[in-house]
Amino acid sequence: MNKKTKVLLWIIVVFVFIWILTPVFLGIKTHNATDGKIKLCFFLTHTCAKVFKFQWKIFDKPYIELNARSTIKLPWKSLVFGTTQLLAFEGPGSIVLPSGNSKINFSGEIQGNFKTGEVNIKSGSVWLEKFGNIFVSGKLVKWGKETCEIQGKVKDFSVEELRTVFGIESLPFAGVINGNLSVIINKDIVKLLKFDVSFSNLYFQKQSKPLSGNAKGSYDILQKKCFVESGNITTQSGGKILLKGFVSPEEFSLKIESEGVNLDEIISQLPEKWQEKIKVKNNSGISINIEGFRDKKEHLPFISGFLSLPGEICFNNFSCCSFALSGSQDNKEINIEAEKIGFGNINCREIKGKIISYNDKYKGNITFNLYDGKGNISFVSSEAKDPLKFYAKADVKRINLEKLIHNLNPDVLVTGIVNLICFMEFGKNNVSLMARFDNVPGRPFSQKLNIGAVEALAKLGSSSFSGSIGRQFGSENFYYRRIGGVINYQDGLLTIEGTVKKAGNYDYLVTSEIFGSGINVLVDKKNNSIHIEDLKQRINNAMKQNKPEMKFS
Repeated sequence: MNKKTKVLLWIIVVFVFIWILTPVFLGIKTHNATDGKIKLCFFLTHTCAKVFKFQWKIFDKPYIELNARSTIKLPWKSLVFGTTQLLAFEGPGSIVLPSGNSKINFSGEIQGNFKTGEVNIKSGSVWLEKFGNIFVSGKLVKWGKETCEIQGKVKDFSVEELRTVFGIESLPFAGVINGNLSVIINKDIVKLLKFDVSFSNLYFQKQSKPLSGNAKGSYDILQKKCFVESGNITTQSGGKILLKGFVSPEEFSLKIESEGVNLDEIISQLPEKWQEKIKVKNNSGISINIEGFRDKKEHLPFISGFLSLPGEICFNNFSCCSFALSGSQDNKEINIEAEKIGFGNINCREIKGKIISYNDKYKGNITFNLYDGKGNISFVSSEAKDPLKFYAKADVKRINLEKLIHNLNPDVLVTGIVNLICFMEFGKNNVSLMARFDNVPGRPFSQKLNIGAVEALAKLGSSSFSGSIGRQFGSENFYYRRIGGVINYQDGLLTIEGTVKKAGNYDYLVTSEIFGSGINVLVDKKNNSIHIEDLKQRINNAMKQNKPEMKFS
């Protein structure tokens, strides 16, 4: 055997030796590959890589872990001859979710240039039990670099299953999604989610009316900021809502438009406990073309455009009829109009007003009618950088007591005219009020109370209230000459003072006619305060005396 032949044989032996042992050495080396979140164990053969353990702790809270094994065909020909690199892979696995384990299968081909990081997933699919196929194709952009964007598509993706499988009961909506999704990962941190999807059977409450449409935008996971480039929502009856802008915990800029949307379809998306309290009467749809702005946490929000609710909405002890709002961003002005606003059985009518934003404050003026009386409310807010508070003054002239009391309880009669002036301060957890009322003097024996009113007063009474009652001969009514007092409310405590006349430790809240026939109500100055919860209970008891028409809550 000549020398050349021996050298050739040795080269062949060494090559075979390396060919056999290289997969073993590489397999041993990768056996310890881990960064605390991902563990990878695989064994190289001459044609493929056998991944017998892949463990990825995706999240800690809630705890989600992916376990898989797969076979990856190695592109030896591509590596040797420099052709297009192609990896094919497939394998089964399981994923640990808050609701339990779920099976997973995946397959696909990776093709591209691993040096530049431009890599495509061809015919890739992930089948997750209860979901079906999620991703059917995609692209890895800048793979292996600091930032990686994974692009893909979803088909018939069930958000309801996402809520169930991942145990996210607080997820505020459900539906079916189709379209393009991409995830941007920066240094192993999921940073941004991009979406361009269509959706159907979208609802925010289990009993709500389904919505459909499409949306394009992105969600910054770290800043909790959602950008909507375009959003088009269609209601079950064919109404449309258009959305554009962004929302974050500290700032927002949104434009909302509507066409042919019924109010009950919007209300059906609210929490069920709200729906039980809201009723819509004479609903003919709503009109919205509004832009809302809030620059940052230190600035107050403001809107421009218009909102019109032609029907009547009733919520708990509040109702509103034919409400319209319009705003202008140029002069920071909002105009308000309503045919009627009700609080319990008390109704204000012909409400008109204006709110102006200036120097990070709100100020406004609202006029209204209250049972033949003319009212006006003026208010101003604190600056945005401080805890937001409002300071208001309400002045109502010539309220018709007979109409007001009749609305509360038709069996209670009180006649006369009163004036009211009230000063209020209210913030997030603080409300204070001081109101003064006085009757407008009327003709003798024209101001009266019936027995129902006297019994109601008696039920309101405690040691704080005392008085003398007389009835004119031949009459079923009790007469008074003057009513006057001051009501203070602070920290849950209500204080009542009589201002008609002083008498030692007592103040007169009501005085009888000059000739003695009528009613006097006195207030003990030493014991004239009551907790508001106790007062509510007494008012409710008093209203039950004769067919109640209103309940305090």
